[in-house]
Amino acid sequence: MIGDSLAPALAPARWRAVTVTSVTVVEAALLWRFGWTAPLAAYLYLGAVLTVAAVIDARTFTMPNALLLPSYPVGVALLAVAAGTDGTWWPLGRAVIAMAALAAFYLVIALVAGGQRLGLADVILGGLLGLLLGWVGWSALSTGVILGWVIALVAVVLWRPSRRPGRTPAIPAGPCLWLGALVAVLAAR
Repeated sequence: MIGDSLAPALAPARWRAVTVTSVTVVEAALLWRFGWTAPLAAYLYLGAVLTVAAVIDARTFTMPNALLLPSYPVGVALLAVAAGTDGTWWPLGRAVIAMAALAAFYLVIALVAGGQRLGLADVILGGLLGLLLGWVGWSALSTGVILGWVIALVAVVLWRPSRRPGRTPAIPAGPCLWLGALVAVLAAR
């Protein structure tokens, strides 16, 4: 499911099936990870939004800002409810700090790269990933970021043989970054 090159091979109905299947798998994994705990609602909401956004990015090379931007206040509000329910506010503070830090980090990368490899939508995605990873912990944040970039690197290396020599393959960063964050969230304890 890498990029728009698969779009001709898959009818729109198949992309819908890929989206529904992907969201179902992610939601089941998040339910397994969090069980019936306070942050589950936030993770289910953001997991669905980020999975749909990743599929759209894989198909069109465009992250849907209209889907991502409203998820900031919704995600923070759901995690605030979780913090209030649990009576532990530090995870919320850490999540908000991680959200701002990762968005700023991705913005620096985007500016240095001139928007060629990482766009503003990926910066917006980075903030949401920081929110999810930060709630879990600092080690999940660093693991998720590193893993996302490793997955992107592997995708570029595997994709390179099918491209003309000398051209850098176009791989959407969003799905790779989301997959790295998801694995880190699921693996963290």
